[in-house]
Amino acid sequence: MPRKKKPSAIHPFDQLHGTDTSGLIPGTTIVRGTNAKVEELTAYYGVAPSILHSLLDHWLQRSEPGASVENTVFLDVGAGKGRALLLASQYPFLRAEGVELNPKLAQIAQANIALWAKDSQAEALAPLELHHADATTHPLPEAPTVAFLFHPFELPILRRFLAHVEKSLTKHPHPFDLLYANAEHGSLLDRHPAFRRIWMGRVAMSTDDHIADLAAIAEQEEYGSTGDELCAIYRYIGRSSPLKKKGLEI
Repeated sequence: MPRKKKPSAIHPFDQLHGTDTSGLIPGTTIVRGTNAKVEELTAYYGVAPSILHSLLDHWLQRSEPGASVENTVFLDVGAGKGRALLLASQYPFLRAEGVELNPKLAQIAQANIALWAKDSQAEALAPLELHHADATTHPLPEAPTVAFLFHPFELPILRRFLAHVEKSLTKHPHPFDLLYANAEHGSLLDRHPAFRRIWMGRVAMSTDDHIADLAAIAEQEEYGSTGDELCAIYRYIGRSSPLKKKGLEI
């Protein structure tokens, strides 16, 4: 008899809420149905809830955001199945928006949003919105924004996204911060004349998240798990003065 395929690891987040945000999906799959190049994409993998909560708490408590959270839009760039988007809705943002290029992932994220709206345990505070679109061209919110990137793409697309941000904010100025988890290309932002890094460090997962991470990572050989993520917070400052880059890091 053929051996039965072992069920994929399901994160406790999905076990609790009945959502579908687990699994690791390679770029070779994500590229289907898009006009992207596979070498420009990374894999989909839902951010550990404890990582995002810690990063958001750090941003709120120590970075002095340019607007109150109630007047700020959370923007999940490369939203995938929407886990970060759902988690962000537990904060009192003006709204939480996600942008996802792959049509199937966008469809899954939309279904997760519908489930979340009916879940009494979701404790959602912010309205949710998902856009099936290219983050490098899709209009940015015209309200103060905190964008979240869980290393969704490689340097070519990151450069295009940052150029899109700069063009948009030059035309419609407003506070814009960027939270970058698994900051593989943080050096690009460190050198960028229109952004200032205000914090960088390693953020640890909770024990439950690490156990779930190890179970999911064990199903493939390409990635490993360290129990933490290198994260950074950047602030858009524009190009008007090189002195702006000299701000103290937190």
